[in-house]
Amino acid sequence: MRVMDRMRRSPVSVNRSDTLHHALRTLETWKIRHLPVVEGDRLVGIVSDRDLKKAAPSPFDRDTAEEFVRFTSAVTVKEVMSKEVVTTSPHCPIEEAAALMFEKRIGALPVVQEGRLVGIITETDVLEALVEAMGIRGSCSRVEIVVEDTPAALYAIGDIVRERAGDIASIMTARATYRGEERKVLIVRIETDDPEETVKAIEKAGYAVLSAAV
Repeated sequence: MRVMDRMRRSPVSVNRSDTLHHALRTLETWKIRHLPVVEGDRLVGIVSDRDLKKAAPSPFDRDTAEEFVRFTSAVTVKEVMSKEVVTTSPHCPIEEAAALMFEKRIGALPVVQEGRLVGIITETDVLEALVEAMGIRGSCSRVEIVVEDTPAALYAIGDIVRERAGDIASIMTARATYRGEERKVLIVRIETDDPEETVKAIEKAGYAVLSAAV
């Protein structure tokens, strides 16, 4: 799955010369939290709801609502936007986009191709994609299995599951402590509501099952 499969195309954006008041209204109207700043179709910055609210005084601190509007109408997006923007490309794998957001502690990535803004992907979009990829929304059983760090273990577990339970909804690897040591763990989601026989077969094959739940 690539960023292009989950990004929001033709994202709502603002110009550098737009006012803080306009940007705040745009966020509120579209129920979004990030606004790319553009010149034509070229990305030149980004502002978040946090940036805008930090720059704007609380309306409760002003004498009147009119004064608040007057103040926010006098400040431009250029004055509060972030010029150094972390971006991604449409062809970036979705998990790499997720890792980049985590590393940079940001909630959205403008998607740029040949210098042009072509979309935006947010943490919500990424989480939804990962939830779908892991098969969490379906009715599945989840089994955690301690394995050796070799490809053979994956094939062996896959064969056991197919023989006993049918289809694998998703499979991923993680690390966990087992008997005082950090070990590789397979987290397998199986399309069955009764994993008992599968768990017994896995254990009979010599693998330790950390947990199994529907």
